Amino acid sequence: MKVFVLAIGFMAVFEGLMPLVAPDWWQSQLRRIGDMPASVVRRTAFAVVCLGLAVVWGATLGL
Repeated sequence: MKVFVLAIGFMAVFEGLMPLVAPDWWQSQLRRIGDMPASVVRRTAFAVVCLGLAVVWGATLGL
């Protein structure tokens, strides 16, 4: 449970960095994403999730 809470905390920190550091750029990127077709957003999100899982898997194996 501790690892899950830490993961959520780190996710919140990382998600909040860009709006904190570069809010104008962040907002413009959100508008660009909003203009993209849902299929492109879905494929990109899938790729990011797969990459994240690969990083976590690699970290747990000690690579």
